[in-house]
Amino acid sequence: MKIHLTDSWTVTDEHPITFKGKPVLLDLATWKAYQRRDVIGAISASQVVSLLVEEMGKNNFLPEELQFISRFNDVEPASQPV
Repeated sequence: MKIHLTDSWTVTDEHPITFKGKPVLLDLATWKAYQRRDVIGAISASQVVSLLVEEMGKNNFLPEELQFISRFNDVEPASQPV
């Protein structure tokens, strides 16, 4: 799935560096892919996605698109010692 946040940024799970279906943020100008914790400029990729969604307005996305975008920011639970 691909969700275009702007003309320059896309959240997708159709990129080679995706892991376990976790979407990445793709910079269409450079074709560089970012994962949630990667830093772009002075902020994390996670913050970039949040800011772009806020700028676009949540009403501009379908519920399934918002759920897909939220998978980008989901934190995987830490493994529990037995």
